This record gives sequence, C-alpha cells and structure tokens, in this order.
Amino acid sequence: MGAPRFLFYAVNGLGLGHVTRLLSIARALKRLSPEAEVLFLTSSEADHVIYREGFAAVKLPSKTIRERCGLRKGSYLKLVQTVTWNTLAAFDPDVLVVDTYPTGSFEELIPALRWRQKNVFVFREQREESAGSELLQASLRLYDRILIPHEDISVVGPLPELAKARAVGPILIRERSELPSRAQARQALGLPQDATLLYASFGGGGDPEGARALTLTAQVARELPGVRLVVGAGPLWREQPPALEGAVVLQGRYPAIDFLPAFDAAVTAAGYNAVHELLYAGVPSVFVPFERMVDDQEKRAREVAAADAGLVCAPLTREGLTRAVRELMNPATRERLSAAARKRVECNGAEPAARALLELLA
Repeated sequence: MGAPRFLFYAVNGLGLGHVTRLLSIARALKRLSPEAEVLFLTSSEADHVIYREGFAAVKLPSKTIRERCGLRKGSYLKLVQTVTWNTLAAFDPDVLVVDTYPTGSFEELIPALRWRQKNVFVFREQREESAGSELLQASLRLYDRILIPHEDISVVGPLPELAKARAVGPILIRERSELPSRAQARQALGLPQDATLLYASFGGGGDPEGARALTLTAQVARELPGVRLVVGAGPLWREQPPALEGAVVLQGRYPAIDFLPAFDAAVTAAGYNAVHELLYAGVPSVFVPFERMVDDQEKRAREVAAADAGLVCAPLTREGLTRAVRELMNPATRERLSAAARKRVECNGAEPAARALLELLA
C-alpha cells in the first residue's frame, strides 16, 4: 500500500469551526504519518487559512456567495454534487473525514459514503432536534468511526452503533507547547507589555450579529479606566469591522489561539472553537451565545459558567455586558476563572482523533 490519502470535507457557515477542527486533526495526522496525502474540500470563503497550515484545498462557492452572485439554486446544487463526487473519485481517498453534517451540505455525500473509502464523522454536540433527526441517525450507520470532540460520548445523544464512537476530548489546532508566553504574544502583536488588554471577537466574521456585539463591547470598554480593547476581526470579514474608537483591530489573524495568551480577559461568542481555545489558554472570559440552527451556544456557555470557568451574558444587552465585564476586571475573579478554565480543558484531542483515523487502515 502506498501513502494513505485523507480527504477532509469542511463545509462552513458563518464561522470557521468546521475548517479549524479538521485542520487540527490534519496537523496531528501529518505529525504521526508524514507521508500521508491530505486534501480539503471546502466552501469556506477563508480557504486561504487551509493553505497557510500546509494543506491543499478544492474550493466550492459558499451559500452566501451563491446568493450574492446570483447563482440559481439548481445550478449551485448540481455544481456542489458534481465537484464533490469528482473530487472523491479523482483523489480516491482511503479515509473521508466529515464534520457536523454527515450527509453533506445538500445530502450530496449519501451515495459517496457507500464507496470504497473508510468514513469518519466528527460529531460535535448539536441541538437535540438536529442530533436526533431520522436522516442524521440513519446516515451514521454509513460511517466506520464517529469521533466525539468532547470528554463524554453521551453529550451527542443517541447513537445507532455505540461501538463505532470514540470520545477524544476537545479538538484544538495547537498543542499547549506551541502557545507563546504572554510577553511573546504581546511582542508579536505590537501591544504594550504593561497594559490591561481586553480581547473581543465574535466568530470568523461572517455573522451580522457580530457588528452589534462588537459595538456594545467597545462602548463598555471605553468606560473602564486603564483597559485597552483589542478586536479580533476574523478571516471572513469582507468589510472593515464597525468603527471602534480607541480599539486595536487585528485584521485577518488566524488562528486566534496563537495570540490568546496576550490577553488579560476576553469577550467572545460561545462557539465551539472560541470557548475551548480560551479555556485551554486560561483566558478569563465573558461568553455571549448567539442563536444557531445546529449549535446550542447558550447551553455551552451555561455549562462553562456552572463550572465557574467563565461568565455568560445572555441575552446581550448593554447593561448585562457592563455588569459581566466589570466583574471580569476584578483580579481575584480573573485568577479564579483562569484556573478553572485550564482545568476544564486540560488536553488536546487532535492527536487521539488522528490516531483513530490511522487505526482504520491498520
């Protein structure tokens, strides 16, 4: 057998969660098996981050781009199906790895899941109505391995074949040994070593709710003496973030975990990657859950708050955010939250996930 081939299917919506999780596994896979061939198939408009991490990608237009550029739904569906099937046929992977949507964005994976390759599904916790749907449950039977990026298999709900599932823990794109120190991160960003820095970010940049959240955070930060706001403008921002007087804007830097140790505190959305990266880096944070069709951000934020590993602001109001951020500025609160955060996410599940892929070929 020659070098094993792995195809990662990463269809992203408003953020970079799927891409980042699969990049995390791909990086660990290349460390364990340097000869492996890896290819991504993605509709993310931030596909350049895949190349920056050292991988090639076949790019599909996103649903957002389809709407803005006037592609008819029928034309788009045929394009997605044809490119997906042709990519699978031409690359002929030994393992296909799919995140969040087991049938694909338009159910285009259903016939291909019966082809010769092994199939692996990364099953992040979803809303009960999504995880328990008949289509999702039926499609799970077409997978050879189901990776749960949590500590407990039970968080994803019922599984038709429990023996196929493996909980690997939170999957992150960097190992702890790769994280810079506080001083190194601040130097790399050109930020003062002695300032109190508050980080704010609300997803990859494709979410219209983010503009309002950033505006409110900037208003709150201006009322805090000695606090400097630093905004992470994700790779999907197509326009400059809203006017943020006095804030430092980090444009297009990815992944965020590379510079998170620079900050004393953070206010962010409660997406999977944002929450786990901040906990892993031990940054005391206020989490603002956004409404999502599949991802239950409010549940995630409440669980973190219940573990005393972070604060939650829901619903997002000026008064509620002011109260939460002022609490976060208390040094004793930050110290307590930071310790609990690191304890909640102690290890990176990327390497166990990569080992599970290689085991399928043993």
